[in-house]
Amino acid sequence: MPIAQMKTNFKFSSTTTRTNFLNEAASELADILKKPLPAIMVMLDDCAMYMNNSEDTVFFAEFRYILPQEYADNKSDFLKELADRMLSLIQKHTHVDPYRIYMQFTEMTREGAWRYTG
Repeated sequence: MPIAQMKTNFKFSSTTTRTNFLNEAASELADILKKPLPAIMVMLDDCAMYMNNSEDTVFFAEFRYILPQEYADNKSDFLKELADRMLSLIQKHTHVDPYRIYMQFTEMTREGAWRYTG
């Protein structure tokens, strides 16, 4: 199961705007990873965060994924697309300075990943 674990100190204006962000994040990941939407998990934690002597908005996201087969010979293109699209999405919803966004990418093996059976 592809997973996005995200943490931020950004305060969404309502539960609706927060849910819209989560829905769009899941849809983007499903598209990028070539997976059905029910197989995508996104998590978002609101927490205290401090970076560079400041509590200004900061965002951390870890993406665990299985590399889509069509990128088997070009992982760097896949990672660039994933990073660019998620950076754009995060900035669209939070307006956070891109220098205060940290993303981590963890590739999982097919054997070690949960299997969607729907």
